[in-house]
Amino acid sequence: MYDWLNEALQDSSQVVTANRRLARVLTEHHAEQQVASGLSAWRSPAIVSWQDWLQELLATAELSQTLPTRLNTHQSRVLWERCLRREVSSPLLNIAALVRQARDAWTRLHDFSVPLDQVDRTAQGKDQRIFASAANNYQSILMRENWIDDAGLVGLAEQFVVSGDTTLAGKITFAGFDRVTPAAARLLTAVQDAGTRTVDIEVKTSDHPGRLVAYENSDAEIRAAGAWAREELVNSSGQVIAIVASHLDKDADRCARLVRECLVPGWQTSGGKYKAAVNVSYGKRLSSYPAIATALLALRWLRDDIDSRDVSFLLRSAALGQGQLGGRSRLELELRRQPLMNWSPQMILSVFGGRGEHQDGPDFLSRINILSKRREGLPARESPSAWATLIDETLKQLNWPGEAVLDSVEFQLINRWRELLNDFARLQLVVPSMTLGEALGRLQTLAAETVFQPESDGALVQLLGPLEAAGLQFDRLWVSGMSAANWPPAGRPSPLISRQLQRDYAMPDADPDDTLAYAGRVLRRLADSTRELVCSFPLTEGDAEQSASGLVTSFVSAADETAAEPGWYAKQLVTCASPLPVTTDPVPPVTIEESVSGGAATIQRQMTEPFSAFAYGRLGVRPVPAITNGLPANIRGSLIHDALFRLYRDLPSRSDIADLSSSDIDKRLPGILKRVFARMESSADPVLRQLLNLEKQRVAMLLRQVIALDASRDEFVIQQLEAPIELAIDQVRLRLRIDRIDRLDNGEVVVIDYKTGRRRQVLNSSREPDDMQLVAYACGLDDAVAGLAYVNVDSRQVDLSGAGRFFTPNLDWDSDLPRWKNEIRDAVLDLQKGDVRLNEALPIKTGRFFGLLSRIRELQHER
Repeated sequence: MYDWLNEALQDSSQVVTANRRLARVLTEHHAEQQVASGLSAWRSPAIVSWQDWLQELLATAELSQTLPTRLNTHQSRVLWERCLRREVSSPLLNIAALVRQARDAWTRLHDFSVPLDQVDRTAQGKDQRIFASAANNYQSILMRENWIDDAGLVGLAEQFVVSGDTTLAGKITFAGFDRVTPAAARLLTAVQDAGTRTVDIEVKTSDHPGRLVAYENSDAEIRAAGAWAREELVNSSGQVIAIVASHLDKDADRCARLVRECLVPGWQTSGGKYKAAVNVSYGKRLSSYPAIATALLALRWLRDDIDSRDVSFLLRSAALGQGQLGGRSRLELELRRQPLMNWSPQMILSVFGGRGEHQDGPDFLSRINILSKRREGLPARESPSAWATLIDETLKQLNWPGEAVLDSVEFQLINRWRELLNDFARLQLVVPSMTLGEALGRLQTLAAETVFQPESDGALVQLLGPLEAAGLQFDRLWVSGMSAANWPPAGRPSPLISRQLQRDYAMPDADPDDTLAYAGRVLRRLADSTRELVCSFPLTEGDAEQSASGLVTSFVSAADETAAEPGWYAKQLVTCASPLPVTTDPVPPVTIEESVSGGAATIQRQMTEPFSAFAYGRLGVRPVPAITNGLPANIRGSLIHDALFRLYRDLPSRSDIADLSSSDIDKRLPGILKRVFARMESSADPVLRQLLNLEKQRVAMLLRQVIALDASRDEFVIQQLEAPIELAIDQVRLRLRIDRIDRLDNGEVVVIDYKTGRRRQVLNSSREPDDMQLVAYACGLDDAVAGLAYVNVDSRQVDLSGAGRFFTPNLDWDSDLPRWKNEIRDAVLDLQKGDVRLNEALPIKTGRFFGLLSRIRELQHER
């Protein structure tokens, strides 16, 4: 493998590769050869990528020439953005996408030596004319400032080679180049004219034809590639094996996950070593990594208020602060009980701080305090380098990226972030000063446009894109996605240069024939780079049937039938010869010392599905409340309950309520509503304040309707509000809280519960209670209970639904209520015994909160 490398490096010769991946692989291979030959030290080989070679040429010329200042990629983007905004001022413009297209078109113009006047003259349509004007403006700025960008490096290097102002090796070997542009070809001609011998490497490893296999779908195809790689490594370890995915740029994570599924089964629970068994050539956007996303969000809070979802993200992130996350998790749950709103750091401190030694997440709140103080006195404008310093200092004060020991990938990620900050500081060349908002926006853009690909050791298989594999050699190679729909890939001519001009200069993809020919060359190069080739394609993509690409069928032999589905690792565990052990672990009974939570809701769950009662009442599992827009139903319900408590806190009788005049009510309600809404209004943002004003009007209307409802009832006196009671049945103790207890003239009581959501009825059509909450309350009272009632308090209707001696005269109350109480007692005793049965008839929506713990759906599928 790479038999040509030793000869190419003799006599101080140099190797120039098409990309840095190939340069790194060749350097590692050369080191292995030196170690194998018995050497312990050797001269570093002159192996560089094309871009690095250009830098070397300019670096040697710099000693005798005054070079233009080079713009890096980020500086060039900013300059292009400035030029394009002069031409287009629409606020709906996706400037980032337009800048990418403009830079690509600009590079093509330089690579194919197209004069700008031709671009201007042949422009068709508004977009092409805008680009032509912006390109002329961009060019004039470069010339005026004596700047040069990456697109101009080849031409500048050619000038220095022709003038003899740069140092060249006596022999240069070029490897991995599928396409050589006219500008690069002129540079190579100048190198040859300067007396340097150049060699182009063309590798042909095997004359054996490959084979073509088809799979039912793309998932099965990629998993099969992983299974194939595993089998090859088992048969002969130490082989260089790669899988090329034609669509890797679209879904690298999915492809890597499917390859690992069959290459290293169980990798999800086996640690980072198993995940690193597949080296993926295609990186991810820097901003998509959680640590970087956390940093960018925390920095945005330095200037803008952020909403509840963003604060929740920061609270759950381990990349900020230090200490255990338990307190921060409790703080985050408290945040979820608040309405969705925009929070400043100071608002967070005022709502959640100041609780002394009982404070949850004290370290996090101290970091928020740092942000709050940082926000004070920020300069209006500063240079990018000054902002970079402030950003770095702020992140250090927030203890970013956390206190955990960094692994190799995380260490590389943080170093790449610091390099990005340095690149941001260098923007000072093209943007002398900016506001904090502009600085954070620029930094966000840089992170979103920077692709980070960590280096890793110990990979068993390489997962590559077709272009990343240029120049590499393999023992075994699998090329996937070779359907007619995927290969050749769709051409991408520049939309900012006229198509005819692109054809005249033979630019890439200007003509379908060029796209086809290039795809054929890439495929032939892949076939020549390996001793054994397997090509594959899916028979279906979504709902569309697929066939093999004609470029593949011309030099590989096709299988006669569809290849077998390799299956999933989890399925193999279930169907393995040795069945998985089943451990019997019965739930222990409730003892007198155990605290069972959940109140009447736990009893109702026991009667509906015992397992959920065990999880809810004994384990204390609670669904995490979602952060929703507007005022959540639980907050609206709490406001109404609080208002009703304050309305009747002096425990009036029905007569007292009926005697209230409209003016009396009008006088009382403002004070009640002020006290109910005061805490929430004190920390509300402008949008939430408007919502609370509307809710205040709604609650006032509902209170008037409740007063009218109570005034229309038979005589009663409110005996208790928010009455705490304990229900004790054998070993089980449950704490309950009754919204309201009314005492009737005959001495009996009516148990009332307020319902602020959908309308509820105590009895169903069979004259039985669907929900046993009120019956559980009755079990906990010593008083004789004459009735149970829901007071439905909702904008659609305020009414009373009851069951009892006076509410439902045709009901045998004296026999039905004891029967229902016995059902409560039986349910509590079952709970005490450790009953964890599953109700398979329960709808998915009803049981979804505990379905993950009970594995009800998996158990059903196994039957």
